[in-house]
Amino acid sequence: MRSVDWTVLVVLTLLIMVVGVFYTRSAAAKGQEGFFTANRNLSWWSLGISNAATYQSGLGGFVMLIFLFGFSGNWLWWAQWIIWMPMVAIIWSKMWQRMKIVTTAELISLRYGGRTSVFARRIYALVMCLFSIITMAYITGFFAKTLAPLVPMSMVSILLLFGTITLIYTLLGGLMGSVMVSVVQMAVMILGSLVFLGIIIPQSGGWASILSKVQELRPEALSLNPVSDITPPLTLIMFVILGLFFAGSPTAGEGMTAQRFMAAKNERHALGGQLFSSFISLCVRIVPLIGLGIICITMFWADDLVTKYGQIPAGFRMLEDPAFAWGEIVKASRLPLGFTGLLVATEVAAYMSTLSALINWGSSFIVNDFYKELKPALDRKQEIRISRMTTLILFVVAAIIAILFVDDMVSWFLFINSVVVIFWLPLAYFRFFWPRFNVWGEMAATVLGIPLTVLFWFILDFQNKPIWQGTGMLFLIALTVISLVTLITPAESDETLQRFYLRCRPPAGWKKLRLKYPSLPGHDQSLRSQVIDCLTGIAACFGLAMATNAVFAGNWLVIISCGCVAIGFGALLVKRSL
Repeated sequence: MRSVDWTVLVVLTLLIMVVGVFYTRSAAAKGQEGFFTANRNLSWWSLGISNAATYQSGLGGFVMLIFLFGFSGNWLWWAQWIIWMPMVAIIWSKMWQRMKIVTTAELISLRYGGRTSVFARRIYALVMCLFSIITMAYITGFFAKTLAPLVPMSMVSILLLFGTITLIYTLLGGLMGSVMVSVVQMAVMILGSLVFLGIIIPQSGGWASILSKVQELRPEALSLNPVSDITPPLTLIMFVILGLFFAGSPTAGEGMTAQRFMAAKNERHALGGQLFSSFISLCVRIVPLIGLGIICITMFWADDLVTKYGQIPAGFRMLEDPAFAWGEIVKASRLPLGFTGLLVATEVAAYMSTLSALINWGSSFIVNDFYKELKPALDRKQEIRISRMTTLILFVVAAIIAILFVDDMVSWFLFINSVVVIFWLPLAYFRFFWPRFNVWGEMAATVLGIPLTVLFWFILDFQNKPIWQGTGMLFLIALTVISLVTLITPAESDETLQRFYLRCRPPAGWKKLRLKYPSLPGHDQSLRSQVIDCLTGIAACFGLAMATNAVFAGNWLVIISCGCVAIGFGALLVKRSL
C-alpha cells in the first residue's frame, strides 16, 4: 500500500473509533448492566444491522468459499441460515427480550433452582468465555491472512494495530458503542465492496466475458443447484437438521444475537431487527463478495485445474493459500489513488465489528455471571472497571491462540460455524419447551461440548471426512447423552418452573401453566400460527438465497421466480408478525 492508502485507512479507522468513544458516557451510566445491554434501548434497525455486521467477521471468507466451490460454497452456510434466522426471529427473539436478563448464562439461574444452578451458571459462563476466545482467534487468523497480500505485517503487528483500536472503543463504549460502530462499519463494508466490484468487472472484460471464462474453466462453479460435490444430499440434510436447532448456537440465535435481543426496546423491535438482519445477512452483505469470488476463478489457478491442463496457463497465478484470494484480487486490480486503503478499511471494519461484539459478549459472562456473583457489593464504577479489565484479558488470550494455533481456514470455518456448537444445539428446545429438562442436562451439554468436538474434528480427523459424518455423530451423541442425563436426575421444582414460565412465556410445552395464566402477554399467538410464520420465513429466505446466486449466473427464470417467492412470502411474514 502507498502512503495515500495508509492515510485513507487511518482516517476511516479513527472515524470508527470516534463513534465508539462517543458512547462512553451512556455505557457507564447504569453500571455493568448498561455496559452490556446498551440500557435496553436498541431499535430494530440498529439491532438488525449490527447483528449482520457481527456475522460478517471478514470479507475474505466468503470470497474464498466462492473461489473454491463456486455458487455451491454459499450453501455451506446458507443451508442452515435460511432456517434458523426466521425461526429465531419469530420464536426465540421475543423470549430472550421478555426475560430482561444481561447474559444467556443468567438464564440458568432463572430456569433451574438450587445450589447446582449457581455452579452450572458459572461453568457455563467460563465455557462461553472460552468459546468467544476461540472464535476471536479464528477471525483474527483469517483477518491476518486476508490482509497478508496487501499489508506487509505479521499477525502480531496486525493484532497490535487493529485489535488495539477495536479494544479501545469496546472498552469505552460497551455494547452501545459496539452496536453503533457496527452500523458504520456495515455501511463501509457494503459500499466499498460494491464500488470495487463495479471497478473490477470492466477490467475483467465485462460480466458476460467473466461467465464465459468460468464456464470454460469450471462450469460446475456456476451451478445454482444446492446439491453439489461439496454439499451432497446427506450433508445438506445434516445442515437442515442443524439449522432447526441453531437457536441454541452461540454463533446464531444465542450468544451475541441473544445479547442484542435482550437489549432491544421491546419484543417488536427484537423480532423486526432479526427479520431485517436476515435480509442483510443472506443477501445484501454478500452480493459483492459473490461477484469477487467468481472473478477470482478467472484470475487465479486452482490445483485441480493444473491436473487438467498439466501446467499453469498464461495469465493465471497460483495462490499460496485460498484465504489470500480477496487480498490478491485487490492487489491485481488497477484502482484509483487511495482506493486500496478504502478496501483495506472495509476488511478492517468487518473484522473489528465481529471482534468488538465477541469481546463485549465474552467479558459479560465473567463480570455478570462469575465475578459479580462472588462480589455482589460492587458499585457502578467498580463494575465498569472490572468489565473493561476482563475485556482486555480476553483479547490478549485470543491473540495468543490465533498466533500459535489457527492455520487451515476452511477447516476452521466449518469448525466454528457448524461443529463446535453442536452439543449446545439441543438446548434451544430443551430449555424452553421441555419442562422436565433440568440443570444436569444443561451441565452435560456445557461441559462436554468443546472437548468432544475438538476430539472428533481435529484429533480423530473428521475435518477430512464428509461433513455429515462428524456433525451427525456428534449431534446424535449430544441428543442421547443430554436426554439420558436429564431423565435419570431429579426434575426441577414446580416453583422454579413457574418462575421461569412467568418471565419467558414459551409458546409450547407448558400447557398446565399456560392454562393457569391465560391472560399473560404473549399468549395471543398460537403455536400453530408461529409454525406457519416460521415456514413462511424459511420459504422467503430460500427464495432470497436462490435469487442472489441467480443474479450472478444471469438466470432470469430463477431470478424472477425465486425473487417473487422471497418478496411474496417476506411481505406476508411481515404483515402477520409485525
